Amino acid sequence: MKPSSIFTFRLLFVLAVSCYMWGGFLSPHIYADKPIVVGTSGIHSAVKDLTGKDTELAIVVPPDLCPGHFDLKPSDIEKFINAKLVILHTWQKDLPAIKSLIRGTNPSPEKVVYIQVEGNWLVPKNYILGLEKVGAELIKAGLLTEESYKQQIDKRKKEILNFEQQILNNIKVFQPENFPVITSVFQSDFMNWLGFKVVATFPRTEEINLSLWGEILSKGKKEKAKIVVENLQSGEIELVKRLASELNAQSVILSGFPYACPSCNSWEASVQNNIDILLKAVKNTH
Repeated sequence: MKPSSIFTFRLLFVLAVSCYMWGGFLSPHIYADKPIVVGTSGIHSAVKDLTGKDTELAIVVPPDLCPGHFDLKPSDIEKFINAKLVILHTWQKDLPAIKSLIRGTNPSPEKVVYIQVEGNWLVPKNYILGLEKVGAELIKAGLLTEESYKQQIDKRKKEILNFEQQILNNIKVFQPENFPVITSVFQSDFMNWLGFKVVATFPRTEEINLSLWGEILSKGKKEKAKIVVENLQSGEIELVKRLASELNAQSVILSGFPYACPSCNSWEASVQNNIDILLKAVKNTH
């Protein structure tokens, strides 16, 4: 976090806590409908799928922003103070903004839990694992019964696996194995899941130097990459356009989290939106 952001956070924290103590606009009843705070829209989607609740959830990081680069708002502090349970990804534990939030609000150990799921949450097997881990925490916190969990997880697994089969059948027609692609590391397992030929990956812009840029470009030319995939939350749109232009390839931007577009009102709709964007690029390569 930048020094100015740290100062802003501390100022906002003091203001928020002061207002809370004096019973002003932060009256608890206002937030009584938001007892669960989640770190990203991936966890939000899992809680919603398992409990059927939506309005009682609050998200710290909006789905279209990078979880590692965001500024806290007073409402984030309020959400933490009033939450019954806070569910974060393990990788969020060391983010400066989250560390400041935890240090500033000093929640009880059982109030904040971390879940570990590797990879892109729009890949079915990752999302199912996320559902299982989130479900375990909800049961432990007394926010979901084991019976309700079993009913919902069985239902969602069946729906997700059926949806996955439909997606793979639809995309198989385009022979994705014949499409060499270069992708953001945050989208590599999504592209591998669909069967595309990933010939190179690239990290965030700040981690790309001239040597790495030359290496990626060389691989792309050698393998005749047809599509360059950027991660929406990473935000290196111009870089990807430049790379695609150098390779005479299509450039696309896919989301790594659900609920990142107006029509993405479910996990399946979010995956489908990514697929639609990809297939449009595939068709444009012919």
